[in-house]
Amino acid sequence: MLSRISAGLSAAILALALSGAAAARQPDAAAIFAERCAVCHDHPTGRTPARAYLLPRLPSEIVHALSRGVMRTQAAGLTQEEMGALAVYLTGRPLDSEPDAKANSCAARADPPKPGPGQWSEWGGGPSNTRFQPNPGFGVADLPRLKVKWAFALPGLTGGPIVAGNTLFVASRLGRVFALDAATGCTRWAFETESTMRSAVAVGAIGNGAAAFFGDQNADVRAVDAATGKLLWKIHADPYPNAMIVGAVTYHDGRLYVPITANDEADALDPAYPCCRFRGGVVALDATDGRILWRGYTIQEEPKPTRVNSAGTQMFGPSGGGVWSAPTVDPKRRLVYAASGNGYSGPAVDGTDAVVAFDIDTGRRVWASQALAQDIWLYRCEAKAGGNCPDPMGVDFDFTSPPMLQTAADGRQVLVAGSKSGIVWAFDPDGKGKLLWQTQVSKGGPGDAIWGLAADGGNVFAAVSGPSTIGPATPGGVTALALTTGKTTWHMAGPTPPCAWGETGCEHRQPAAVTAIPGAIFSGALDGHLRAYSTADGKILWDLDTAATYDAVNGIKAYGGNIDGSAQIVANGTLFVNSGNATATSPRRGDAVLAITVEGK
Repeated sequence: MLSRISAGLSAAILALALSGAAAARQPDAAAIFAERCAVCHDHPTGRTPARAYLLPRLPSEIVHALSRGVMRTQAAGLTQEEMGALAVYLTGRPLDSEPDAKANSCAARADPPKPGPGQWSEWGGGPSNTRFQPNPGFGVADLPRLKVKWAFALPGLTGGPIVAGNTLFVASRLGRVFALDAATGCTRWAFETESTMRSAVAVGAIGNGAAAFFGDQNADVRAVDAATGKLLWKIHADPYPNAMIVGAVTYHDGRLYVPITANDEADALDPAYPCCRFRGGVVALDATDGRILWRGYTIQEEPKPTRVNSAGTQMFGPSGGGVWSAPTVDPKRRLVYAASGNGYSGPAVDGTDAVVAFDIDTGRRVWASQALAQDIWLYRCEAKAGGNCPDPMGVDFDFTSPPMLQTAADGRQVLVAGSKSGIVWAFDPDGKGKLLWQTQVSKGGPGDAIWGLAADGGNVFAAVSGPSTIGPATPGGVTALALTTGKTTWHMAGPTPPCAWGETGCEHRQPAAVTAIPGAIFSGALDGHLRAYSTADGKILWDLDTAATYDAVNGIKAYGGNIDGSAQIVANGTLFVNSGNATATSPRRGDAVLAITVEGK
């Protein structure tokens, strides 16, 4: 399977970029940037990264974004050689600066990986998405002795690490999925898609073995043999042209539950784009063959023609309500929960910025509990009239974390989710999603995402992405909230050490998902630090600056950086973290997958 890499996407991208290298006239990359890119990247807002933040990336990442990814609309009409020249211009690296994916192959074949106790086989640690590891393999007393055991360099690092059996699964934005030996980091197999990826892998039983499942930004879902990397099946999960999968798929009882969102928010920047007909939702698949079992929509109403915009383009609505995170399964109530994002076009409906429940057998929408009404928002429409831009303009307060289903000490269950509003919300699964409590933990804003909460049965743990509203108004830190009331149990402000890369882009916010073990939680920061906090009082028990340079087991240097998105898990006595898996607007992307154990043994 390793041969797929050299014959796959990397080769395709390099061929795409190099095919015009012999042309007599070299493309003027500076002029292309000025014409196509500067208006956004030289004046960044919201999700747009500043030009300087593109420097740590590989040329293949830029070419991929232009040819197949989120920038394909902006790059429409560019030739192959123009894309390649632009990538070199922005990164300052040659086009062939890819690591050898065949390096560090495992010498011996391993037993087929099978999920079990002490492992972490899907994004939230299980279908309830509580991100709690009850059997970590080390205790709170061992935390000061945690050290890096090995590092693996994975350019384009994204998603979150997953462990099944003795195999670690990691993915990159370039559509590469690696299966590594969890003990040594050697490569068991590698698989390459034809698209970009932002989501993590999920591993589940299929037949007498196990499969690794993952979605991409073309809205395709694949199953590959978890032991060999052989493709078992591939299915296009949603027919909408702009549909994509960003959140991880959830596996439960022989089925996959796939979150669906779309790129309309960005494409609708063009007034000629007929915005918008997309409705977010969840698709249920048979894990054995990928057969679609049902499709459920967050917005019940089908889009219809509404108005003609200022450019003379027919608009449609309602639309939006994309699902950006992993669905949650509730076997007791026979429901699947999904957290939705903002609307793209009106009229306003109740399925946006909401937690939505679907019947597990049919996909019928059972209820929706909306946190914020009339949040209709499009990319770069702030203070802009005309075109597809909504009036009034919303605030882009998507739900960014999955609805976490947690059981309290008295047996009651609560659904908890966080949004860009900086608010943690709790809903009653027995009361059709009735709001139980809401607690503001940070100021909130389009970039103030809470990517994932954790819980231990008594408290909910939320890392603070923006300025805190509990305690000192500083960015970063962790807040513990009582599960049943939402009252603050404790808050620990985030430290503000100097960043390893200097002052430029040195941020201390903590948007990354939290992970809990008995007695401690792990939370990473944009400054590269990964810390362990006491669940009793928030005291910092351990602190590691991951923004370092490592001699990676695959033969090259690995570079740590921002800790963001889906970051760390604990499985079989090892803490795994993706250091450098930053979002588009984070300044220090890296490529280091780190395995951390007691004394590094």
